[in-house]
Amino acid sequence: MKLFRALAVATAAATFLLIVIGAVVRVSGSGLGCGNDWPLCHGSFVPLFDLPTFIEWNHRLFASLVGLLSVATAVAGWISARRKPALVWLSTGAVVLVILQALLGATVVKTDLASELVMAHLAAASLTLAIMLVLAALTSPRTPALACGADLRGLYNLCLWTTAAAFLLLMSGALVTGSGASGACPDWPLCFGLGLPASGLPAIHFAHRVVVLAVGALIGYAAVLAARRSVQNPGIARLGRGVLVLLVAQVAVGALQVWLRFPPGLVALHISLAEAVWGGLVIMTVLSYQESRSPHVASPTAMGEERRGLRQAVADYVALTKPEIISLLLVTTVCTMLIATRGLPSPWLVLWTTLGGALAAGGANALNCYIDQDIDQEMMRTRRRPLPSGRIEPLRVLVFGLSLGVLSFMVMLLGVNMLAAVLSLAGLLFYVFVYTMWLKRSTPQNIVIGGAAGAVPPLVGWAAATGRVDLAAWWLFAIIFFWTPPHFWALALLIKKDYERAGVPMLPVVRSEDHTRRQILLYSILLLPLTAMLFAIGALGLVYLVMALALTGVFIWYTVRLLREATPRWARRTYLYSLLYLALLFGAMVLDHTLGVLL
Repeated sequence: MKLFRALAVATAAATFLLIVIGAVVRVSGSGLGCGNDWPLCHGSFVPLFDLPTFIEWNHRLFASLVGLLSVATAVAGWISARRKPALVWLSTGAVVLVILQALLGATVVKTDLASELVMAHLAAASLTLAIMLVLAALTSPRTPALACGADLRGLYNLCLWTTAAAFLLLMSGALVTGSGASGACPDWPLCFGLGLPASGLPAIHFAHRVVVLAVGALIGYAAVLAARRSVQNPGIARLGRGVLVLLVAQVAVGALQVWLRFPPGLVALHISLAEAVWGGLVIMTVLSYQESRSPHVASPTAMGEERRGLRQAVADYVALTKPEIISLLLVTTVCTMLIATRGLPSPWLVLWTTLGGALAAGGANALNCYIDQDIDQEMMRTRRRPLPSGRIEPLRVLVFGLSLGVLSFMVMLLGVNMLAAVLSLAGLLFYVFVYTMWLKRSTPQNIVIGGAAGAVPPLVGWAAATGRVDLAAWWLFAIIFFWTPPHFWALALLIKKDYERAGVPMLPVVRSEDHTRRQILLYSILLLPLTAMLFAIGALGLVYLVMALALTGVFIWYTVRLLREATPRWARRTYLYSLLYLALLFGAMVLDHTLGVLL
């Protein structure tokens, strides 16, 4: 095992140096230093050297060394670690990755440095580095856990998600370089002053900075959490501080790159520091995983998580995203995309927008569950959710929600456009910080103002389909904004006692049920002119107008009956119809638009 560990460490070091040399190849413009030949260099194993040829030839030579070391590590694993299948398969997988990396390198040369292949080439190298670091960490001698132990399950999960986010950060940096967006933002930390780039190379560059901010927050939190365990686990605490220092250094170098107009040395150093951060997070994840499995007194929550099966775990995480809410948001998003342009949008565009929207909504809902866990514990309707029932630890919920949010932004940015990504992120942040953390607990107007978050999907759909936000999109926003209060207040009438118990100042709790019913009627009447405005501005035609007036008229009729009879039965009927109303209203928009295109 000592030989196996030594080979893993040597391969990890060689892979890191290979990535650094690869960065030098990129910044020096030596990617085609050997022409389009591979594996030869200008038709020879040892060509005549000029500087680009020498750099590229050494890159290939070092790649060969990594290949040999990875094979040696795998052989040692099969011989000395055959009783530990995880080590054997990891070392074998590294060999597969090295072969894939070599094939990608050859393809990169043959295709004149296609940017997407360069990204894949870097991804394979980074994953190889990660595997070797995992093998080295798993086979290193460990200090036995203290008698009191240290429950690092929360830290392990945080490190795991942060490492995944750091990999996305690496790929976003590779996208910036490969797309030629490195110098697209001439200043730092802003991009063209206070302006927000909506498309093109500046958008790609600025999005990379946003991802750095999100990943930096995760790394900072992981370092703080590790520091709290410094008595029991000083090594993990030191590693956390080291990773945080490396990140700060990387950000500083990134700023210097922009200010000094990208000198090659700083660019190579920036890439090297990024890989160092990635490697440090990988080691930190492995160490926290090992310590989390050390003997200690587990909390009831942790014991419950160990006992439950995979199916229950998946169901709990899905429940955190509140899929019943996501479905209605996606209906408004997709319908908006269908009416925003003549004809049909690309199926791929619809797919990426839907996926990004679902991830954003799911992340916002998971963060809502994390913030409102004290409220959910008091309410009968929410007491059985995964967090208040103790089936999932709070930290895992927080990391899950943050990860979905970051992933959503990346999907929107890479698959849709910058404007849609920013709008989607804005909706998430508004829902979490403005509605959940502030309005919900402080004012009976919480759902009125907070309804803006649920009205964002049409803006996202319009921006996804057209690259801009037109007047019609804002009227769609207004419709959902004014639809939200009567919809939600009808539900609040049904669960008023829950809100009283939890101390949430919903309108029927703070004022009265009669006042709430009058407000429901008022807002449903306001929907009548709002829905008609789409016809008035020429966005939709007569078919939509007739259907919208009819649907809204039925909604008003329900609210009138609710005001007159004031029973839970009519509150429930009004609430259920409000869900159907919004779906049918957007369906009417699609029908009218489709008929307009066909006729």
